[in-house]
Amino acid sequence: MPRRALLAISFAALLLAGAALWARERDAGDARADPGVVTVSVDRGVVVGRSRLALGVTHTEYSLDPWGDPAAVSRGATLLQRVARMQNQHIYGWGALNPEPRRGRFAWDSLDRRVALMRSQATTPVITLCCAPDWMTALGEPTSTYPNLPPQPEHVDDFARLAAAVARRYPDVRHYMVWNELKGFYDADRRRWDIEAYTRLYNAVYAALKEVDPAISVGGPYFVVEGTGSSQHGGLGPQAADPLTPADRELLRYWLDNATGADFVVVDRSVHPTHDDNRYSRADYLDLTRWHERIALQVREMTSLPLWFAEDYFRNDPDWRFQAAGLASMLAAELRGGASASLRWGPQGTSDRRTRGNRQSLFSSTLEPGGGRPYPAYHVYAAFARHFRPGTRIVRSSSSSPSRLEVLASPRATLLINRRPATLRVRLDGVQLRLRPWETRAVARRR
Repeated sequence: MPRRALLAISFAALLLAGAALWARERDAGDARADPGVVTVSVDRGVVVGRSRLALGVTHTEYSLDPWGDPAAVSRGATLLQRVARMQNQHIYGWGALNPEPRRGRFAWDSLDRRVALMRSQATTPVITLCCAPDWMTALGEPTSTYPNLPPQPEHVDDFARLAAAVARRYPDVRHYMVWNELKGFYDADRRRWDIEAYTRLYNAVYAALKEVDPAISVGGPYFVVEGTGSSQHGGLGPQAADPLTPADRELLRYWLDNATGADFVVVDRSVHPTHDDNRYSRADYLDLTRWHERIALQVREMTSLPLWFAEDYFRNDPDWRFQAAGLASMLAAELRGGASASLRWGPQGTSDRRTRGNRQSLFSSTLEPGGGRPYPAYHVYAAFARHFRPGTRIVRSSSSSPSRLEVLASPRATLLINRRPATLRVRLDGVQLRLRPWETRAVARRR
């Protein structure tokens, strides 16, 4: 072939290659310029932290009970085993009967059943030492009415002995939370929690458990964080203050200074407390999840002890996809803040309250045929359990529109949370994705 022809062909090839390159750059530029496309940037070479967050559940009234539908129970158990590193059960109430109806007379059957469930899941079992048998409380009766009352001062040692009996009966349970939400410890005259009385109970229980086995981990005070951070959204009253409130700090400081010892700190916090009558938009609720990070950071400024969220709730909403997006945002905030545990209250939904009872349940009721099916919240849990388990490095990431898309990234996966009720176009690692309204998706890194 003549040299002139070869040059012409080569020049044409160069033109085509240049045109293709220009087209790719134009498309990328258009995507960056298009306000309808959210661009995610991930710098996997910059580690900004490391996950400590272990996910778990607290079994409540109904939870994989043996009298449920066998196939549904089996499905639910399989789902739970895949995502929950920790499982928790109270000693009296929430699925367990009175363990000591009369002094020295124990009734372990229901608690045995729940501990057996936790053991069968090959999980880290946790027990919450709440609540006290009726004869120890202000009722003073050999009944079983679930009063959610603390022991009277003269029965604090009796409750500590019960805690020790629980620890001896279940030697493989090595983590204990003392009490629940300071139930019964509110001092109406002083209009504050009686943290002094709680700490006396805690110290008695702590000593009793450590005498059984010094390796047992004990935590408290399991208080409800007062501040919501909702003042910027029109919230009123002390609960609208930024967490932690002065009252929260005073309570926690007293306990830290006066507890005989502690292995972890326990808090409880809802995005929208039940006593908050203010109304917020869905966008407001998703914005409020960020305070879970601030709570974790503030607690960790006061103590180096690991922090557990024993309970943490998002908004009750009929759209379960929105609930799942809120759960994902809340967990991401807790992870960024350095929390060590987050427990879902009631992993099993209820068949009689389709939405009101299922705002964060992981799977449907196993009491009926066809149950044990995953809810949207389950897939959020699965994403965190698989891609952001404790020890995972967290790398620098950002979204070009944080109000629409929240991002969390590790070297191997990027979590995308669509914060809007509309389909969202996202560009990640040069690839354009479409997220459904409120969708949460973990995208594995392409190799």
